[in-house]
Amino acid sequence: MIIPMARVVIVGHKRHLDATLQLVQRLACVHLANATEAFPGLAAYIPTAEQAETEELAYLLARLDALLALAPAPSPTPTERTAVWETEHLAQELRRDLERHAPILEALAQRRQALRNEAEVLPGYAATLTKLMRLTPILTDLTRYETVALLIHRRYRDVIPHLAEEMRRIAGERCELVADEVDADHIGALLVFPREASGPVQALLGRSQVSQITLPETLRGVPFPEAVAHIREQLRRIPEELKAIEAELARQTARHRPRWLAARAAVLRRLEQLRARSQLGETEHTFVLVGWIPRRDLPRLRAALEAEFPHGPAIEEIPTDPATMLKAPVLLENPRPAQPFQFLVQLLALPVYGTLDPTALMALFMPLFFGLMLGDVGYGLLILLIALVARTRMRASGGLRSLLDFLAMGGAWSILWGFVFGEFFGNLGHALGLHPLWRERADPEALAPLLLFTIGLGAAHVGLGLVLGVWQAWRGRHLGEFYERAGMLVGLCGLFLLIGVIARRLPAGWITPGLAVLLIGLALLIRGMGRLGLIMAPIELLSAFGNVLSYLRLAAIGLASVYLALVGNTLAGRLGSVGLGVLVAALFHSLNLAMGAFSPTIHALRLHYVEFFSKFYEQGGEPFRPYGAA
Repeated sequence: MIIPMARVVIVGHKRHLDATLQLVQRLACVHLANATEAFPGLAAYIPTAEQAETEELAYLLARLDALLALAPAPSPTPTERTAVWETEHLAQELRRDLERHAPILEALAQRRQALRNEAEVLPGYAATLTKLMRLTPILTDLTRYETVALLIHRRYRDVIPHLAEEMRRIAGERCELVADEVDADHIGALLVFPREASGPVQALLGRSQVSQITLPETLRGVPFPEAVAHIREQLRRIPEELKAIEAELARQTARHRPRWLAARAAVLRRLEQLRARSQLGETEHTFVLVGWIPRRDLPRLRAALEAEFPHGPAIEEIPTDPATMLKAPVLLENPRPAQPFQFLVQLLALPVYGTLDPTALMALFMPLFFGLMLGDVGYGLLILLIALVARTRMRASGGLRSLLDFLAMGGAWSILWGFVFGEFFGNLGHALGLHPLWRERADPEALAPLLLFTIGLGAAHVGLGLVLGVWQAWRGRHLGEFYERAGMLVGLCGLFLLIGVIARRLPAGWITPGLAVLLIGLALLIRGMGRLGLIMAPIELLSAFGNVLSYLRLAAIGLASVYLALVGNTLAGRLGSVGLGVLVAALFHSLNLAMGAFSPTIHALRLHYVEFFSKFYEQGGEPFRPYGAA
């Protein structure tokens, strides 16, 4: 059901603006609208004075989020929300608090990241230096010399003589280049040269574009022969230091988390108040707030304003025309059994305000279709049990909970249809004395009645959609849609009368009334479609008839499930081994159960979204987002 809305305006002196916004935010029942759209001659409120506060609070919020993420904690307990931050001077107080405590946490976080980086890169240095170890003995006691290690791919080995010649030109005989193979693809080289020749040599290496092995900052000045040992010692020490840092971060964040969570909530509230001002209008001394509120909440808002401001802001309901009401935000509320299907409706789109909410109808038909397609007592019991256990164990909420609730209802309907068809894991029910209340689906003689039943169910479902569409078009004074939907409904009736005569289910005398009804339906369709109606009316009528035939999938999917169960049972019975037979039957029934939960869900949704909703559903409503509910 779509909750009735009222459009209200609150007008007050600007000195009451902050207090009014806080009160409306606390009540969380008003969807703010643009005041200048409701009153075109009104000037928009320009929040220039609050711009600096908005920017600073946004920065502080980002910093708070970063600090709270340093050591994630479980969901806050009620005691963690007791800290109170006043709106006045919020930014200044929070900034002082962060300046006092944040540097400690940020320093710990920086050290943690540095250690993680070292743990990631040091093993690569160790592997490379180990390859060069055979060249390192020449480096002992060379305190006045600088050394550079190179790793050169074999295909570029010709660069080594060129480097040696250029180094001798730069530093004379006081330099050395030693090279050797370190693996199948690389050659290692060590360059030794006087420290005063460092600049020209580094320039030479830059021009040569060779890969120079540079030790990380923590190993600068460590001789290459000792570097590997230093790296291994650091890698051994890093986990212990990381563990200590994590413990200290957890301790520090646990100390500040309750206060910072409360500060974060206060900042979000204040930012919402500041951003709400862009929706307001103003005069020289007053502010104007316009919004939508559920009509049932209007007395509560009026009473709260009068109690807070005996002589302050006034609230009035704004008269609205039908066109304006179509722009009202949409709030859906349905009885508890239908609530899971509200989520499925919103997956498609919200209905436009003032039109029909199909949630209750979906709650009636969708589990029925699911159960008809599965139609097995055993599978229904398993799906019902799995859905209920998963709902409890997983503490499901939101969309997942809605899906599990739907599966539980679908499982219950599957049990009912299972008794109608006499099925318990296929034909195992026969051995248990289970007899169908109507027909056994695996019986070839049951095929025609089953197909006729699903077509009749489809005709009723599509017909109901068309009836709702006719009523909605008439109520909204949309004559084109009214004639179109009425023509489609009448035309379908005529088609079914003619088909009944052709199939010899109706007397031959019904052919004339059937043709008359069909022609009336086509005439109405042409009237609703205008000039293109002569071409499009027959196509649209055949399309609607195809929608009805689409419900044959209710029988087809059910038959596929039955025959898969029969194959599993028959194959298990012919294996000769009880254990192997049970295993094969379990595999077949597990596959059938998985398909029986997924496929009927998808096809039941399709029948509603495509075949049913297209006849009356007007989507595109704006969701109701009350100010203060975030």
